[in-house]
Order: sequence, then structure tokens, then C-alpha cells
Amino acid sequence: MESANGGRRDVVTNYVMQILGLQLCADTMVGNDMARGISGGQRKRVTIGEMLVGPAKVLLMDEISNGLDSSTAFQIVNYLRQLVHVLGGTALISLLQPAPETYDLFDDVLLSEGHVLYQGPKEDVVEFFESLGFNCPHRKAIADFLLEVTSRKDQKQYWSWDCEPYQYFTVEQFSDAFQTFRAGQIVKKVLEVPFDQNLTSIASLTTSKHDLRKRELFKAVFAREVLFMWRSPSRNIVNFTHIIVKAFVASSIFWHSNMRHDSVTDGGIYLGLLFFSVSETMFSSLGDLGAAVMKLPLFFKQRDVFYPAWAYTLSTWIIKIPITFIGVTIWVAMTYYAVGLDPNVGRISPLMYAQNAISTTEFTAHRWNKIVPGSTESLGTTVLKSRGLFFEAKWYWIGLGALVGYIFLFNGLCTAAFAYFKSPGRTYSSVPRNAQDIKLEKLRNDAPSKRFHQKIVTDESSSTLNNTRATLPFVPLSLTFENIRYSVDMPKAKKSHGEMNDRFEILKGVSGSFRPGVLTALMGISGAGKTTLMDVLAGRKTGGYTEGTITVSGYPKKQETFSRVFGYYEQSDTHSQHLTVLESLLFSAWLRLPSEIDSITRKMFVEDLMELLELISLHGAHVGLTGVNGLSSEQRKRLTIAVELVANPSIIFMDEPTSGLDARAAAIVMRTVRNLVDTGKTVVCTIHQPSIDIFETFDELLLLNRGGEEIYVGPLGNHA
Repeated sequence: MESANGGRRDVVTNYVMQILGLQLCADTMVGNDMARGISGGQRKRVTIGEMLVGPAKVLLMDEISNGLDSSTAFQIVNYLRQLVHVLGGTALISLLQPAPETYDLFDDVLLSEGHVLYQGPKEDVVEFFESLGFNCPHRKAIADFLLEVTSRKDQKQYWSWDCEPYQYFTVEQFSDAFQTFRAGQIVKKVLEVPFDQNLTSIASLTTSKHDLRKRELFKAVFAREVLFMWRSPSRNIVNFTHIIVKAFVASSIFWHSNMRHDSVTDGGIYLGLLFFSVSETMFSSLGDLGAAVMKLPLFFKQRDVFYPAWAYTLSTWIIKIPITFIGVTIWVAMTYYAVGLDPNVGRISPLMYAQNAISTTEFTAHRWNKIVPGSTESLGTTVLKSRGLFFEAKWYWIGLGALVGYIFLFNGLCTAAFAYFKSPGRTYSSVPRNAQDIKLEKLRNDAPSKRFHQKIVTDESSSTLNNTRATLPFVPLSLTFENIRYSVDMPKAKKSHGEMNDRFEILKGVSGSFRPGVLTALMGISGAGKTTLMDVLAGRKTGGYTEGTITVSGYPKKQETFSRVFGYYEQSDTHSQHLTVLESLLFSAWLRLPSEIDSITRKMFVEDLMELLELISLHGAHVGLTGVNGLSSEQRKRLTIAVELVANPSIIFMDEPTSGLDARAAAIVMRTVRNLVDTGKTVVCTIHQPSIDIFETFDELLLLNRGGEEIYVGPLGNHA
């Protein structure tokens, strides 16, 4: 990051990168779901870093620990704590499943369920609930206790007053009780006292939305857009190749030796070429629409506080001008003289506004001045009139002026649209009306209670498992790997810093085994190589160098057959938004199950699978867009798991199935995963920051250290 105030910004940026653990990937492209880049946890840290390097003193941070390991989450919150205490800032942070040591870093706790249930020091929150008859067990994390004590399903297990029968304590009752608690009285007194304006200086008020001057804002955005262009040249290369191919075809069809200038029909042929040329030039940028739409989420986020819309649109416009001229130059060089258009340079228009302007340029040339027999007009004028076009020479300049005017008009409209249009917001759920109440009941009340990790399932669940096996049986398989090493070519940036090795090793001799009916947790800090290990075992790594031995139930692994018994759950949760849950699963089953399975058996298998993963109540719900409408995050994760399971795999890898979920939603997902394992499947999950209940759901643990080194492989043991 370029510094505008000496070296201060560089120091702050480097310090924040060190706190967030981003030094190793400082020169790595971020990437996305389609382009390889940094890991999901690192991407989350980059998002946090964007806010921390700025001058903001009030930080509102929503679920910043998603996708991060406990160590990194602790470091980030600890840094925020120091920032707030030393510089006098304010931070309000919402977290999902925070570890106890991370929870202890906070000063105050704010609980909200549509009402303020508690707001005050964290040391008093347990006492508040104890005063109402709810005790936190010894091995229970306080954060998990606070989340579950308001749930109708989980609340009863924390009731401690034996002298009184338990009755469900509603959210409204908690809120009313807080008003009489001492922490509530303190908040009430603070709010009753008017704010003393003498305590602050008027100089501390921000009078402008952006800290930098307009020139500096434009320079920063323009430099970034130029960097984007240089790092993604494939789009321009494809566009130029497209122009070259079309220009070659056009020049071949309208070759000058076949062109005549003797009749109206000859002029019509020229008009066809000119219309094709204008259309090709004007619509050559349509291929950039997809990239522009993909950049909109990033733009909407950064437009709010980073830069104004005009800085973005002006930068993209200026960058697009030379690219457009290169494309037009290629087209003109390959077609203009090959076809035999008028070589008079004064008649050449760089980008004609419309067919009238470019047609006038050609047909007012001297070679079209011959008089048509039986008429007093020139051949060029006759051709233009026959097509209903203007024939005055002034239309050349009118067209050129109109083109320039439209350039400013459209870019002005684009700037206004970017500046004032709202990003897509959350809308209604597309879950059917009759399933809505069931869905809410599932989310609020049906999260499993204190011992959901036990291997014993209910009779109903057992019946479901048996039905699933009977509908479509599978062969339980184990996966064993020994001394797995994976490396890639050393990045040029590291070599330039003196690194002598030719390869960068990501996995360093990892060994272990995954067995049927055993749920294995794959854990480690961000950058430890968890996802890389699963990709190597799954055969998804097409690049790099892999060493080691992988066997499936004692036989050497063959990728051609392994892919038929293997399923991979990814974090992206990508589905067709217009399909329902049932339709998504039926479509996947249609494509992935063997052809000899008839449609009735296929549908029965899908229905049993939906019951196993608790998707029956959502069978008619539209998937919708992530974060906009349709299914919730927890429901999408269960649907993604189901989409992989319809292939009836024996071995399943899951990449962070509980990431982005609170404790209750994560409990629902892990309950379905546990049901899956109890059918005899081999399941491996990478997981970050699990609560004690979720962690004890697993049977075994494979723990990796940073750099891909194996620390522990084996059972969790009693109470882990």
C-alpha cells in the first residue's frame, strides 16, 4: 500500500498483516470460487484488515471469526481489544461459537433476541441468569450457555431451582428481569443523563465522507484498475482474437476484387459491410458485462466508505478507451483496405455514432459521384436514399459529435447508477407457507440438547437409517494414507527475496486412516494445509508435486474408480437458485446415480436422504440467492451435503460444514453428519472453533500444524 503520510501507513499495514497472519500470502492474489487464490480463512482476514488499516474509531464487526481457527480469532480480538483500550475506540463485535479464551477478552456482553436481554460486564452475566434460576455447567462454555439458555428446547437443562417446577422463560421475561438487575439500572441511568458536549472537541467531528482528496482517490482507484487489467489479460486477449477472426471472415466475404461501384445493388453490399462493422465495434464490449457484474458486490461494499462512484466509473472508462481503440484499429487494418473502402483519410471516422454517419462518410466520396441513368442525383445519394438514410455531408460531424456526447451521457448515467443504486438487500424467504412454522421451530427449538453427540439415535432415526440402506445399499470403505507430501513451484516473489529452494512444501509427511462409522475431525490453524490434504487425497490437485501412498480398503487408489465412491462437500454452497430442494436433489441423483437404477428407486432414495438430513419440511422451498432470499445458511449447508450424498458415496470429505453458523445451527448440521456416520459411511470434516459439544461429536482427530506438519492422530478420549 502506497503511503501518503511518509511511512506511517506502511507501518500500520505491515503491523495489521502481522497480527492477522497474512505475511506468507502478502503477494498472493485473493482469488475467488473459480480462480485459485488464498484460503477461505485468509480471505476473511483480508476483509477484517481492510477495516483495521483505516482511521475509524468505531468498529461494527459482524461474525468476523467465521472460517478462522481459534488461535487466529483470539489474536484478532486481542488486537481489537488493545486498539480500543489504547486509542479510546469503540468496537461492537458479533461472534458465532467463540472459544472461551476469546470470550474472556471482551469487556461487555450484549444479548439480543429482538429485545435486549442483557447489556453489561461479562463478569455479571452468569450471575444474572443464576438469579433467574439458570446455572451454567462446569464444562460448558459461557458463550454457548448464553446462546442456548434462551432456546425453548435447551433451556430446561440449565434449570437449577429444585424447589420450583420449570416453566419456559420467554425472551420478554428475560428483558423485563434485566431492567431490574443492577447492570440494567446502570444502563438506564447512563441513558437518562444528557450528553455533555464539552467533553469532546468540534475538531474531532468528521466533515467529509472520504479522508483523501479527490485527486488521491482517483489515483488510488485508477492504479488498482490498471493492476486488475494487467493481472487478467485473458479477457482482452479473447476479445482481440474474436475481432481478428470476425475481421478475417468479413474481409474474405467482401474482398475488394469482387466489389463494384456501378449500381444501387453494389452500394447495398457496401452498406451491409458498414453496418456489420458498426455493430461489431459498438457491441464488442458486451463480453465485459459478466466481469462487471461479478465485481458489483465488491464495488457496493467499497463504495460506502472507500471511494465515490465517479472515481470507479471514470477509471474504468479511461482504461477502456485504449483497449477499444486497439480493437477498432485491428478491425480497420484487416477490413478497410482489404474490402476497398474509400482510402481518403479525411473520411475515416474512428467510431461512428450511427449508420447514417458512417454511410455518409463512404457514399459522399468522389467515386460515388457518377450520375445514375435517368436521374439527376449521384450514385451515392441514390444508394443512401434507397435505404432511407441521410445524404448530407454534415451528418459525418453530427455523428461524431453525437458519439462524444453519448460517451459523457452514458458514463454519467453509469456513475449516477453506481452512486445511488442500492445493493441487493434481504427479501422474504421462499420457503412455502405451510413449512415456515416448521422451519422456525427447527431453528429455534430443535437444536439438540446437551448430549447430542452420543452415538445412540432415536427409533425414528434408526428407522430412517435402515430405510436408506435398504433403498440403495453401499459398500463401507476405509482410506489409508502414508507419508503424504505435497509441494508447488517456489513463487517468484519468494525467490526474489533470497529463497534458494525450487519447491515450496505445503504438506510434510502426513499419515493416517479414515474408517467406516468413524467421524474424524481435521483441525489446524489457517494455512496448516487442511483443505490441501483433502484435495490431495481426493485427487483434486491437478498441479504441484504429490508423493506418498494412498490405499482404499487395502487396494491402491485409482482415481477413475475412486471418484465413483467418493463425495466432497465444499464451503461455497453453490446451487441453482430457481430450483426447489427436492428438484435439486432429484436432478443431482439423475446425473450421478447409475443408469440401471429406475426412477422410482431413485426418488425413494432421495426422500429417505431428505429425511436423514431433516430436509423434509423444506422439500418445496426454493433455494434462492445466498444472503438475499431462499434458504438460510444452515439449510444451504445441509442441502450441499445432500447433493453429495445422492451419489451414494462411501467416503465423504466435508470442508468446514459449520463455518458461518451459530451454535444451534451448527448443532443441527452436525447432528445430520452424525446420523450419516452411523449408517457406516466414512466421514472427515475440517472444522474451526468447535464448541465442546460439537467437538465431542467426533470420534478421532487429525491435527496439523502450520506448514503441513502432523501433530496428533488418534481418538479424542473421554471428555477429549
